[in-house]
This record gives sequence, structure tokens and C-alpha cells, in this order.
Amino acid sequence: MWRTVCRKWKDVIDDCPSLWSTIVLGSGTKHVNPQLENSKAAPLHLEILSLNDVYEDDHVVQLLADSAYRWRSVLLFEYPGEIIRRLGSSPSTLDTLNIHVTQIPEDCRLFNLIRPNLRKLTLVKSTIPYNFDPTLGLEELYFSDVREYGEDGNRRALSIHKFRHFLQANSNLQSLSLYGSVYASPSDRDLQSINLPKLENVVMHVPDAFHLFRAEHCVAVRFRAGYWTERPPPTAWTTPGHTLRGVKRMKISVTPGCLRVTAVTKPYKVEVTLDGMYGDSRLPCSILEDFLNEAEKDSPISARVELGLFADNPPGGDFDIGLETLKLLQTPVWDPSSGQTRWRIPSLDTISMLDPGLPYHHLRAFVQERSSGICIQPASSVTGIFIRSSEWDEDGGEDVLNEVMACTGGENDD
Repeated sequence: MWRTVCRKWKDVIDDCPSLWSTIVLGSGTKHVNPQLENSKAAPLHLEILSLNDVYEDDHVVQLLADSAYRWRSVLLFEYPGEIIRRLGSSPSTLDTLNIHVTQIPEDCRLFNLIRPNLRKLTLVKSTIPYNFDPTLGLEELYFSDVREYGEDGNRRALSIHKFRHFLQANSNLQSLSLYGSVYASPSDRDLQSINLPKLENVVMHVPDAFHLFRAEHCVAVRFRAGYWTERPPPTAWTTPGHTLRGVKRMKISVTPGCLRVTAVTKPYKVEVTLDGMYGDSRLPCSILEDFLNEAEKDSPISARVELGLFADNPPGGDFDIGLETLKLLQTPVWDPSSGQTRWRIPSLDTISMLDPGLPYHHLRAFVQERSSGICIQPASSVTGIFIRSSEWDEDGGEDVLNEVMACTGGENDD
């Protein structure tokens, strides 16, 4: 459109190769030759949405194949088999490949050609063959709803072993994302984690894969899972535990069926959200114990902590998740580095609850116990206990710390 404003604009646009370097294939092919010419020697970015029109023009197919040495990034919604078959030279500058809703053939020449140079790989709702060899040297890996063919020819969710193979082949990963589902067997829980020393950003929405890697220098970690009943291996929490060492403030929320750990101190960010754990009422507290054991393996978490105990119902019954959490944090643990006992999350300073809250005498005992001299290093004093109208109440709620510390029984047990 801008080329039609005037002759001068047309000349400026025609003489700017980068404006012509993104070639979208999906509706007609008349633009392909002019774009290849006007882009001159600039790196090309191909977006192949459909090949119906392309395959009707043999000349365009050959033009695209001949330009492979300039490809920088490729987005595929359909595998360009005929174009790849005609490649006369390797797409040696191609470093970014995005494949969506596509079945990757068993003999995929494209991957064989680009494997040494590829740095960013995205697979979304695509299927890989069972004998697919992972690309080496990746810096970014993004998988969403990836499936694979088994040796029997049946399609299934990506296997844990195949995903781990990708991690093993790419120890220099800096960014990692996994969404969807994976195929896992009970024995996969015993797989050793892969060290990813350069990993900085990770998003995991598949709990079966939490334990497959460890990264000590992550700055952003997001683990999410819903509707599951198994307790991940303790090593699942190694990566978020390391990242917590860089934060100054964090929040732990425990509710029936849910555990959330969130912390943001730029550039560090941790978000662990585990929902739908209704099969075992003790599971959120058990996982919190594993999480803290792993996060505080070398030293206690120094961040200031707000503890949210947001039970949906008043305390009571056979099991109360709020009281069980207090019991966990009120029990000293052995610190092998000092040879002494210590408290978990010693800088816990705020407790938030839903009305009517936990029995005051339990809260008072908790505060007093952690301030006592039982451990060689007493915990910080709790500075506020708040009753909120909802977990998401932003006004902070009513501070009842003074009432809690003045109680002699269980005045709020009504």
C-alpha cells in the first residue's frame, strides 16, 4: 500500500531489503519472485501456511528451494516435502524453526540439513516419528501437545524418554517450555535429572517432567499442574528451589487440593501452582514438605514469607490442611551444615486465613514455639496474622495478631 503513495516512497521501499524478507505462503504466489528479488541478500523468514497454490507453480517451488541458503527462520503449518527434496544447498543460516499441526516424516531431510545450526525449535500439535533424533545445540525449546509414533505405528503422547533425550542432547538450553501431556511409566520417576547449567527461563505444565532436569541459574520458573494425584520425586523442586535464593519476598498458599508458591524480585520470578489434588487431602502438605526440603537443602530460604492458609471450610474434621501446615513448620529440622536444628522458612512473618481462621490457641503456640530457643537460630517474629474475606482479597484483611497472642484458650472455635 505505501508503495503507491508516490514514486519516492516506492523507491525507498523497494531499496530496503528487510521490508521484503518475510515471505508468507498461503494465498497465491505472485508475490514470491518480487520479494526474493527486492530482499536481495537479506536473510529470509518463510511462513508456510498452505502449499496448495505453491505446488501448482513449479517455478516458485524451485525459486524457494534455490533461496534456502538465505533462510533464517521458517514457520510451517504444512511440511514442504517437495521444496525440501529440491534443495541444492543446505539452509546453513536457518536458526529458528516453528512447526505447527504437522506430521514430521520419518526420513526428514530438513532436520538432517539444519541440525548443526538450529538454535530455536518450536513444535506445536505436531507428531514426530519414533526414531526422530533430537537436534543438537539448541538454545530454546518449546513443545506444546507434541505426539510421537511408536514402533508399532500407533500415535501417542510424547514419551518422557523422548523428551529427556532432547534435554540430554541440548545441555546449552537457555529457555525451555513444555505444555500438554506426556506418556510416562512408573519407572520413569527414577530417571536421573539432566544438568542444564545455562537454563534461565523454564515453563513446565507437565508434572511428570518436573524432575527430568536441574538448573542452578534460572531466573524465571513456572511449574503448573492440575487434576493429578501423584507426589513428584523430591528432585522435581531443585530448579525452583535454587531460583528462590534470589528473591526477597515470597508467598506460600495452601488450600484443600492446591499448593501455590509465588515470588517476584526482578529479575527472579518463581510460580509453582499445583491444582486438583483432591484424591489425597494430605498431598498439598506432603509436597510442600518435599519442596522446602529441596529448596533449603544447602541453606534456609532467606526471603520474607507470607503463609496463606485458605481452607474452604471452618477447621475441624479428620484432617485440617491449615493445622497440618502449621505442624510442619513448627517442627525443627536437622541442618547438616551447622550440625544444629533449625526452622523451615525462618523469615516467615505473615499469616493470612479465611474467616473464621484457625483456632487462636494453635496460632499462638505456633508463634511462640518458633520464637523460642529450641533451635540454635530462632525464626523471625510473626508481625501479622490477617483474616481475609477471600484468598484474593487485596486490602490485606483484619490483623488479629494481638488477639491471638492474648488468647488463653480457643475463643474463635465457635
